Amino acid sequence: MLISYRRSSAEGSETANSLFDINITSSVLDRIGADVRRPYERIGLLIGSLLDDGLWVNDVVLGGNGDSETSCVVTARKLAKVADDIIKGKLDGRIVGWYHSHPGYGIFMSETDLNTQSKLLQFSPFVIALVVDPEINEFGIWALEPDVGLVQVSNDHIRII
Repeated sequence: MLISYRRSSAEGSETANSLFDINITSSVLDRIGADVRRPYERIGLLIGSLLDDGLWVNDVVLGGNGDSETSCVVTARKLAKVADDIIKGKLDGRIVGWYHSHPGYGIFMSETDLNTQSKLLQFSPFVIALVVDPEINEFGIWALEPDVGLVQVSNDHIRII
């Protein structure tokens, strides 16, 4: 596997206690790891489904060409194509989250990341954010915990399949 899980060491960072489990396939992590191996930020969408045993992430859609050293976006055109592919059955599942990289900056949610996450949470309270720092080969996941807010998910709730 190209990247491994890491808990942020940021002070005041809350962790999830009563959160749903997140199941992510090693092939998804490998594809993300390969995509983020660049000297600039990358972004993409996580595809999967919410089942009785938690949120499953079993596919990834790589981002676009709008990436720079310190920012990245999924274009409206890319989102429309992903939605169309889901409707036509070309992708199995739905958008369950997004990933992006902080090359050399560490594992955290920036103000821009928090804004992006809040926009996606309008569509589902089960959308996750996965942040990768390819220089240290590690990632962290954030999700909405009821009555708490956005928290970094503890490794007790993450299963790599």
